[in-house]
Amino acid sequence: MHNKEQNVEKIYEDNLQKPNIYNKCLPFYETLKQQSLESFQEICENLSRIIQLRELRPGFPLWSSKLQQFISLYGYCFTKTDHIRLIHLYLSVLSISDLNYSNAKTSFDIIDELLKLVLFVFLLRNPRKKALPNIFIIVSLV
Repeated sequence: MHNKEQNVEKIYEDNLQKPNIYNKCLPFYETLKQQSLESFQEICENLSRIIQLRELRPGFPLWSSKLQQFISLYGYCFTKTDHIRLIHLYLSVLSISDLNYSNAKTSFDIIDELLKLVLFVFLLRNPRKKALPNIFIIVSLV
């Protein structure tokens, strides 16, 4: 059983997009890695719960700021599918009819943060393209 968990963790670690490379130099890297997995799961669970219940008022800015802190501390330490799901999650928040300005700004800030890596990957793949594609095309390329 323990060997199976190690294999799943190894596969998961190989699929991470762009974790912070400097965290590997820390002496407590193994605990940091476990903490990042737990933290990301907690952030995703709470964001999805808030959006499903349509109770954006107290929790949405809080968990969005925790996601920004997560990205600044751990980098893009999640899989490509999680990345696309987060983008779609924040796009779905923007489709709420009575969304206030602060929640819309928070959503746009997070989408901007999440698309930085996607845009970078697109420009690496297509260095001669001068016109940038529309946001939905970029998301589908990843």
